[in-house]
Amino acid sequence: MLATRFLSLPLLAAALLASSAAQAQTAQGTRVLGLSGGNFTFQSNDNIKRFSGTLMPSLGIFVADNLAVGVAVPLGYSRLKLDVADGITNRSLTLGVLPWLRYYLPSESKHQVFGELSVGGVLSSYRSNNGIPGESYFDTDVHFAGSAGLGYSYFITPAVGLEGLLAYQRITGNSNSGNGALSLNLGFRIYLPRN
Repeated sequence: MLATRFLSLPLLAAALLASSAAQAQTAQGTRVLGLSGGNFTFQSNDNIKRFSGTLMPSLGIFVADNLAVGVAVPLGYSRLKLDVADGITNRSLTLGVLPWLRYYLPSESKHQVFGELSVGGVLSSYRSNNGIPGESYFDTDVHFAGSAGLGYSYFITPAVGLEGLLAYQRITGNSNSGNGALSLNLGFRIYLPRN
């Protein structure tokens, strides 16, 4: 009986430390560095080769407990090649700046749920080659981008969280009247508490 009590004391102490570490992850002053990716597509068959994807580095700071603000820089690339006639190739690059606001539901667990809003601008560059020598098309456009989503973060250590974010995104710009889509981004964040 006495041995059981002595063994349970270290377990109790570890549980208390883990709960205080979980609270420190989203405490005011904590800095956040992250990288996520999404919208990856790969297709290859007889006549079509397609690849697309987006990486999004971000950084931020908790301005209050459970409330963080920051900025993300989405970098996107897509390429489509059709093996017909002399070949048709379409390529696009995107680069954006998206300020974000994120709120974590208070929790003392390794599991955290959050909501995120972001609004910003994206520059898109598009190049198309229709297979006819000397005939290609190039264009750039600026888009307004906004999103709202719900996410989940699992802290594998007190300072590192793996996360997923399901968001509805809407993009408008000079050459499109606006379109919306659901996206799923997966990534990780590093939480650097204030010293």
